[in-house]
Amino acid sequence: MDRSRDKDHKSKALIEKAGGKWQAIYFTFGQYDAVGIAEFPSDEAAVSAFLALGSLGNVRTTTLKAFKQADFVKIIEKLL
Repeated sequence: MDRSRDKDHKSKALIEKAGGKWQAIYFTFGQYDAVGIAEFPSDEAAVSAFLALGSLGNVRTTTLKAFKQADFVKIIEKLL
């Protein structure tokens, strides 16, 4: 458990170093042990953080890019 807390603190520090901000972390059961939600100023900053997280060892990431509803509507409107 102490190692888990240590990795949690290191993860948060790496995300902040890349310019990101933790929004939430949820511990789960099933396919994934945890789900973290963070915002980054750019995709490049996110990739930088995820590569650094992977270097901690025994950490794998899956990325989903999410859009706020209003932003998604703007994208759809450009198609019409």
